[in-house]
Amino acid sequence: MTAEQRQNLQAFRDYIKKILDPTYILSYMSSWLRDGYCGLYEAIETWDFQKLEKLEEHRLLLRRLEPEFKATVSPTDILSEISECLINQECEEIRQICFTKGRMAGAEKMVQCLLRSDKENWPKVLQFALEKDNSKFSELWLVDKGVRRVDCKAVEDDGTEMASIQIFIQEEPECQNLSQNPGPPSEASPNNSHSPLKPRNYQLELALPAKKGKNTVICAPTGCGKTFVSLLICEHHLKNFPHGQKGKVVFFANQIPVYEQQATVFSRYFERFGYNVAGISGATADNVSVQHIIENNDIVILTPQILVNSLNNGAIPSLSVFTLMIFDECHNTSKHHPYNQIMFRYLDHKLGGSPDPLPQVIGLTASVGVGDAKTVEEAMLHICKLCAALDASVIATVRDNVEELEQVVYKPQKISRKVESRASNTFKCIISQLMREAERLAKNVSEELGKFFQIQNREFGTQKYEQWIVAVHKACTVFQMPDKDEESRICKALFLYTSHLRKYNDALIISEDAQMKDALNYLKAFFHDVREAAFDETEQDLTRRFEEKLEELENVSRDPSNENPKLRDLYLILQEEYHLKPETKTILFVKTRALVDALKKWIEENPALSFLKPGILTGRGRTNQATGMTLPAQKCVLEAFRANADNNILIATSVADEGIDIAQCNLVILYEYVGNVIKMIQTRGRGRARDSKCFLLTSSADVIEKEKANMVKEKIMNESILRLQTWDEVKFQKTVHRIQLDEKLLRDSQHKPQPVPDRENKKLLCGKCKTFACYTADIRVVEKSHYTVLGDAFKERFVCKPHPKPKIYDSFEKKAKIFCAKQNCSHDWGIFVRYKTFEIPVIKIESFVVEDIESGVQNRHSKWKDFHFERKQFNPEEMST
Repeated sequence: MTAEQRQNLQAFRDYIKKILDPTYILSYMSSWLRDGYCGLYEAIETWDFQKLEKLEEHRLLLRRLEPEFKATVSPTDILSEISECLINQECEEIRQICFTKGRMAGAEKMVQCLLRSDKENWPKVLQFALEKDNSKFSELWLVDKGVRRVDCKAVEDDGTEMASIQIFIQEEPECQNLSQNPGPPSEASPNNSHSPLKPRNYQLELALPAKKGKNTVICAPTGCGKTFVSLLICEHHLKNFPHGQKGKVVFFANQIPVYEQQATVFSRYFERFGYNVAGISGATADNVSVQHIIENNDIVILTPQILVNSLNNGAIPSLSVFTLMIFDECHNTSKHHPYNQIMFRYLDHKLGGSPDPLPQVIGLTASVGVGDAKTVEEAMLHICKLCAALDASVIATVRDNVEELEQVVYKPQKISRKVESRASNTFKCIISQLMREAERLAKNVSEELGKFFQIQNREFGTQKYEQWIVAVHKACTVFQMPDKDEESRICKALFLYTSHLRKYNDALIISEDAQMKDALNYLKAFFHDVREAAFDETEQDLTRRFEEKLEELENVSRDPSNENPKLRDLYLILQEEYHLKPETKTILFVKTRALVDALKKWIEENPALSFLKPGILTGRGRTNQATGMTLPAQKCVLEAFRANADNNILIATSVADEGIDIAQCNLVILYEYVGNVIKMIQTRGRGRARDSKCFLLTSSADVIEKEKANMVKEKIMNESILRLQTWDEVKFQKTVHRIQLDEKLLRDSQHKPQPVPDRENKKLLCGKCKTFACYTADIRVVEKSHYTVLGDAFKERFVCKPHPKPKIYDSFEKKAKIFCAKQNCSHDWGIFVRYKTFEIPVIKIESFVVEDIESGVQNRHSKWKDFHFERKQFNPEEMST
């Protein structure tokens, strides 16, 4: 390149940066862009950019009309007409996005590609394509009538068009699934036998054994399109039944977000062919008949527990109603997982010699794992056990089309960063001293229970301490004495000491991974709640001790020299990666919800990280510290992360590990986050973009060693699969069959009969002060999973306070929280709700101790399902009497 050419290139660098996607032209650089961006090639050759600059008005118009384009245009209907204005890779990407994420996402991608196009005639070609398709958008895209006039008309003058754009923006989050609103179904004829997308060769390779009717475990990387492979298998299965027979497919997804995502994909794909598709999850099962849905649909998407329940209660007589079962994330088929419970039925049916036909079984996973295996031989046995559980005779991996797979799935560069812990930790010293004082006070409450606190070598601020203090807490709640008043005093005091020790331990864990002030704020919020409740002498003493240290803790947490080195390293990684690539998209994996909130706050308060707009993604379940995210909230976060360039970092717990379709990322950071080899492969697979990086950031040498061990296990796993694939099918089937017989023998020998409900009346005592609450004879079950207590006497034993988050769900309106009415107790017993026309308490069993009236023996239960008493259903007539 001459000096003049370099000078010209420098002069036009801003324009080139704006229009050009480097990933598309790397392979063409040797021939100076001639085969791809030929307009740009010509401009560079002649150094005349006027032709390209003439398109700027049309680009401006398309940018302004993009919301309406996304709302009204079906990309697949016009793609063949405008393909001459795009390059082949862009056309393929638009088709793929339309299929996996929906019409609107495909339209957004088409806009991006047109804005980059250097073809002079693309505005007119687009106009022709829109008119030919009778698209509503063609009324706005009037190229020959003047760009500026149309621009004004569309965006300013026409109130109707403005209203439609506003409605689109306002309503979009409500109707989208986790990947993207699919838009209207294709106009393709139901009789059209052609798939809407051309499968890649490696996808055909993965589908081949299953298409031949073999039970198959398909193991392929995250992001390669395993769902599409399952669609190909399903389509082949349904179309190849003999005349007069019909297939019935069930697809299992573990998590509700994944279930919704897959239900949308299957519906969009198959309903155009005339097949009936329906889905049932835990969120909808109460409102529909599972039997009716399965009978009246060709394809059913289920969360697996739904089928387990239906098989157990006889609503579904056997698995023979299906002809094909597909298990997403099939590596979960082990122990007591619902997948395994389904396959227990299948294997009992098969090994029992039943004449009824069994469905074909397909498993999908990014990693079969190796369990506890340390050698290839042990790993081979582990994989054979998984295949035995799924009755699979084939493990399908990409072997013939590896090069094509590597062009689609990018394996991120893995980097481990060992960070030094704080050189000195005054905060931990102060909190540890408070914990030692609380242990000493607890030890002195009871000579008999004091022995629990004499165990040495307990390290504060660890998960191990958490487990130990929970065990002590449980033991103290069921401690009994002849003197019931003394028993109540001792149990209540130990309840308080162990509760405070848990909170202090939580704070140390937060401080270890986040800022000291986050940990301190956590404790301040806890002690504020303590003051608002009963606040007896024990609590007053513990609060006084904390407040005596509060000023010192405040000073320590504000001292810049106590900054967490992990956060400093995290800051440096983010700064460097976004400096090198400002459009970077990041997923930051952390262990706990408390840490999600702490790191979000840290990013938002750091001026040097103002370029980051963090979203958070956590699970839906409840923990001791917090309730989870609702499904709509999860959807909104994922859609914002996918569609909005400003939402450039997602802080997530393990809910983002597997299954959920998350937008392409080029940076994955594992912040003190490590699991088994399956989790490693799943989290790494979130970095799907080219040139991705995956950082492991930790202060623990053990964590780095565990990750290294996982990488060794991954190699062992791949070697094991290759070896198993060299076996002839007869040998493999014999091995699998032998494992199935051994496992069935073991299962049958360990078979436990269903527990018989205890019909004896029992007492429920407050789990904190041991005061009497109610009898089990007065408990009624409402809507299968909620428990209330009849009678006005129970209402005298609790007090109500307004609920901090009142809301309506199903048939319930949450109105208040209920607490033990005994003086200086105020233990949380549950909630007070309006149920239809009744106002009733709803109690949680973990808040109580159960006492046998005759023997006086006490027990605790964490969940109602673990408490085997005679359950009586709620009857409105009992309320009236």
